[in-house]
Amino acid sequence: MNRAKNTGVLPVCLGVLAAGLLAAGLTAALLLRWHEGQQFALLDGFCTALAQRAPQSAGAVCDLVKAGAPAFSRSPGMLAGLGYDAGDLAAGTAPLWVAAGAGLALGLLSWLGGWWLQRRHTARQLGRVTGILEAARAGKPLPLWEERESLFSPLADEIGKTVGELARTRQAAVAARDRFARNLANIAHQLKTPLTALSLAAQDAAAPTRRALEAQIGRLTGLEEALLLLARLDSGALPLHPAPADLFTLLTMAADQLQPLARRAGVTLDVPEQTPVTIEADPDWTVEALMNLIKNCLEHSPPGGAVHCLCTSSALYTEVRIRDEGNGFSPEDLPHLFDRFYRGAGAGPGGVGIGLSIAKELLERQNAVLAAENPPEGGGQFTVRFYPPAG
Repeated sequence: MNRAKNTGVLPVCLGVLAAGLLAAGLTAALLLRWHEGQQFALLDGFCTALAQRAPQSAGAVCDLVKAGAPAFSRSPGMLAGLGYDAGDLAAGTAPLWVAAGAGLALGLLSWLGGWWLQRRHTARQLGRVTGILEAARAGKPLPLWEERESLFSPLADEIGKTVGELARTRQAAVAARDRFARNLANIAHQLKTPLTALSLAAQDAAAPTRRALEAQIGRLTGLEEALLLLARLDSGALPLHPAPADLFTLLTMAADQLQPLARRAGVTLDVPEQTPVTIEADPDWTVEALMNLIKNCLEHSPPGGAVHCLCTSSALYTEVRIRDEGNGFSPEDLPHLFDRFYRGAGAGPGGVGIGLSIAKELLERQNAVLAAENPPEGGGQFTVRFYPPAG
C-alpha cells in the first residue's frame, strides 16, 4: 500500500515542483531585466549630467563607457543617443540568465514528466478496471485492487461490489434453474409407472373405455416427453448439432408429420413450393420447433381454414412465417405466449402450455429469434428469423 500511495503522490509532487520552478525561473528573468534597466538608467543619467557640466569631458566619458566603466543615473540621454542599451552594459549577469533558463527548462521538463507519469498511472488504473470487468464477463475470480489510495479506487470498489452481486445472483438463478430441471425430470419419471399401468388396463377395457383411456394416455405421454425435454434444456444436457440444412425441406417435414392432425381438424396446410434456402441448424430439433408452431396454428384455425407457411431470405437473415386464419392472439396473451405452462383464453382443451416455450428455447439456442403477432391480413402469425452464425 505504501508503494501505491507513493505512486499516486509522486505525480502531484512533480507537478508542484514544476509549477514552483516555472514561477521561480520567470521571476528571476523579470528581476534580471529590471536590474539591467536600472543599471542602464543610472549610468546613462550620470554620463549625461557629467557631459552637461563639463562638455570637454564628453570624449573621455565615451571612452570610459566603451571600456566598461560603471555610472549611475535615472534619466535617459547620452548613452541611448550613442546606440547603447541595457544589455550592452550588463556585466556579470550571464550566469543569472543561464540559471533562469535552466530553471525554466527544468520546470518544463518536470511538468512534462509529471504529466507523463500521471497519464501512465491513469492508464494502468483503467487497465485494472477493465481487467475486473473482463474477469467478471469470463466468470473468473475478480482480481484484487491494490491501489486503495488512488482516485479510481472508489470506482473499482463499486464495480467489484456490483459485479460480485451480479455473480451471486446469477449463481442463485442457475442453482434454482437446476433444481427446477431436476424436479421436472423427477415428475416426468414418476409419470412412467402410472402410464404403464393405464396402458395395461386399457388393453382389457371395452372399446369405448379403451378409446377414452388411450386418448388420455397419449396426452399424458406427450406431457411426460415435454417435461423431460424441458429438463434437458434447463440442465444443458440437450446436444444440438448445427449443420447446413434447407429450411424449406425442414418446414415441409414438419408439415407432413402434422397432416393427419390437419385432416381431422378440417384445416389445410399450405406450404407452397419455394427455392432452397440454406440455414445452419440442427435438423431434428428445428423440425420439432416448427411442428410446435404449426400445431398451435392448427389448434386455432376454424374448420375449412388454412395454415400458411412461407420462407423468405434477405442479406441479414432467413425468415419463416406461419400464419393461421383464426381470431388471432388476444392483446392480453401476446406478452405471455412463450411463458411455460401459460394457457391463454383461446387454448385448446388438450394443451398444457409447454409447446411454444419449447419451440422458443430450441430456436434461440440456434441463433434464431421467434416472435408472435397479429398480421394485417388477419389470424395469428409466428415469425422465425434465422441469423447466420457469428464469425
